Amino acid sequence: MLNYSYYPFQKNIEDIDHEDLLILKEVSEGWYIDYKSQGLKITDFAKHMSAFANQYGGWLILGVKENTDGSRTASEFVGIQNSELEKVSRDIREASSSHINPEVLYEERVVEGPVDEVGLSEGKSILIIGIPMSQNTPHIHSSGRIYRRLADQSKPKEEIDRYLLDDLWKRGNEKKSKIAEFLTSIPALPPSQSEQPWAHIYFKPSQGQLGPAEELTFAKFSNIVRNADKTVEGVHAPMQGINSTADGFVARQIVKNDPSLATLTFRWWHNGMARFDIPLSCFDIARFLETHAQNKYARDFCILADEAGYSTIKIVDYSLFVQAVASLLNTYLHLLKVTEDTRDIYSCFTLRNVFHTSPFVDSKKFIERAQTHSIPLTVDNIIVVPQEPCEQNMLLIESAKRCVNLDSEKNRQFIPYLLSAQIVYRVFEAVGIAPEYETFIDDTEAWGFSKVNNQPNL
Repeated sequence: MLNYSYYPFQKNIEDIDHEDLLILKEVSEGWYIDYKSQGLKITDFAKHMSAFANQYGGWLILGVKENTDGSRTASEFVGIQNSELEKVSRDIREASSSHINPEVLYEERVVEGPVDEVGLSEGKSILIIGIPMSQNTPHIHSSGRIYRRLADQSKPKEEIDRYLLDDLWKRGNEKKSKIAEFLTSIPALPPSQSEQPWAHIYFKPSQGQLGPAEELTFAKFSNIVRNADKTVEGVHAPMQGINSTADGFVARQIVKNDPSLATLTFRWWHNGMARFDIPLSCFDIARFLETHAQNKYARDFCILADEAGYSTIKIVDYSLFVQAVASLLNTYLHLLKVTEDTRDIYSCFTLRNVFHTSPFVDSKKFIERAQTHSIPLTVDNIIVVPQEPCEQNMLLIESAKRCVNLDSEKNRQFIPYLLSAQIVYRVFEAVGIAPEYETFIDDTEAWGFSKVNNQPNL
């Protein structure tokens, strides 16, 4: 359930039915409830929605007249003509998206007539709009005004009290600060791995869009991360160590790894957030030559290092980073699909323990770039991109783009690579590997994205 200070019904909004309308005969209009006998102007919808969001949250119920005896409870269920419902619903969407900044999160339920118990006629419906208390305040009306719900007044009032306005800003800023702190936190490492390079990539669903009604179950999470029934098509990193946490689930790749150590990990939170923990292999030059004998451009890289006069060099290999990100992203996409989470997704990342390391990618393009500009040297130990993550500066993966080219099984296999290219580029850019974005994205195959060759760009 969303963050409502008051919830008049005994069940989730998607389950509200005929008998639940009877409850409203006992509920007075006031701080949390507003009855309207018909639809409103778009700008008036925006006033009421922003007022509820800025205050304690509330319910805008259309098709209901209130009692005039002073009780202000629901009296007459006149309903909205079914032929008008689509327009009213569209007006509400426009009110939220175009007349309130930032957009207000809300959920909607239609209860169709006839409902004899409350006198709702056939061909008419009651439209219930739930607006939760917002943590992204203040929500500003397109008129430039800030509205709040005030006691039992049926119309929201403009806010002019400086103290209360400051309090709205404080509420919104505190929430943003908490999110930024969460998105830049990194997990602790065992002492033996305390100096190993890692990439931690966060994914956060849009705060202004409605999430799925139900949480992901452990059984479904386990089935997907293990790919037990082979439903995950395309690139996949199967996980074997799976357990619940206080606020979600975690899956770890422990085959051929010491299970007591940190390893490739997928962390899921019940609010739809996720984090990929990806270990990055680090080598001195002797060990690098020994382990990378089969790599096409490893020796060329070492020759460049020798010619440049490197006496010692710590090499971080990003060659398999593309595969790791695409594999975990494919898992995440399947989890979003099974939970029916259609929100846009925002991403940020942190690199740790990369001070004075030189990146390597087994790519001719990378070698050519290093020949021209020298081997890159990462000069920061911890790299956070963006430094204070919020939806305004994080990488956006739109819901529509997650579903592009789903017309064939072949195309479905490429989507994780197409989406991960945007993330990998920003990591490559942060450590000096990548050229300008347009140059990179136009020739992804040369940078390790052979799986997306001849596939459409996003």
